[in-house]
Amino acid sequence: MSERSIGNLVLRGTIWGIIGLIYAPLLVALREIFLEQGWGHWAYVPAAAIAGGVGAAFYGARQVAIMGALLGVAVGTVLLLFADGPISVWRVALPAAAVGLLAGSLVRFPDRCSLHVPGKTLSGLTTGAGCGLLLAAVEPLRPGGFPIAASVAFLVSVNGILYVASVRWWVDHVEHRLPCNAVEALVIALLAGLVAASVWIVSGPLAGIVDEAHDLIIRRMHESIAAAMLGAAMAGAVTGALLEAFDVKWVHDL
Repeated sequence: MSERSIGNLVLRGTIWGIIGLIYAPLLVALREIFLEQGWGHWAYVPAAAIAGGVGAAFYGARQVAIMGALLGVAVGTVLLLFADGPISVWRVALPAAAVGLLAGSLVRFPDRCSLHVPGKTLSGLTTGAGCGLLLAAVEPLRPGGFPIAASVAFLVSVNGILYVASVRWWVDHVEHRLPCNAVEALVIALLAGLVAASVWIVSGPLAGIVDEAHDLIIRRMHESIAAAMLGAAMAGAVTGALLEAFDVKWVHDL
């Protein structure tokens, strides 16, 4: 194996490891939120779907991702600063999503579909939902469920492989049927809402505006995130290296 091949293998493994580090906290937070809503084992389905779609948007649709993240930080910060008492995550996430939807419907991006955000996001959503469904179906077979590190490692690797395998099909065969501006606005709204929720998770307990019930959820998140990030980073690095070793095409050209 040449030095260039080894370099590409290390590079791709590193990139995928970083993607795992980004994916894991989002998956853990979403899973805890849906568990609190009574989804049980099936909390993996919406959590993995949203995490997959958001990961795809951040990875491949830079203009939309930047706008959604900035709006989420701005709205989330303002709402926390002016909160006069404990507030729930929805009182931060939903207004941020509404602002993101409005802004996304008004702004026009220079690239067609903002670097194919509809196809990439749909690919991430569907592959994430499929992996979450499989995990939710088999987890009850194991007493006590799977360790969070193992679950996230499975989702990062399998979801990532399925995304790479399917994203071109979504871009080539489905995207042209969708209204780009509407999809961009929806994705920006989703990103803004999730980023604002992240601001609430990180800053809310410090500011004393999280009620006792939600504070317990955040504590469970914090207890799980370290193990989840370790499992996700290791799984991502190995998956990326294997994809490069087997000469699977990159999708950064989309």
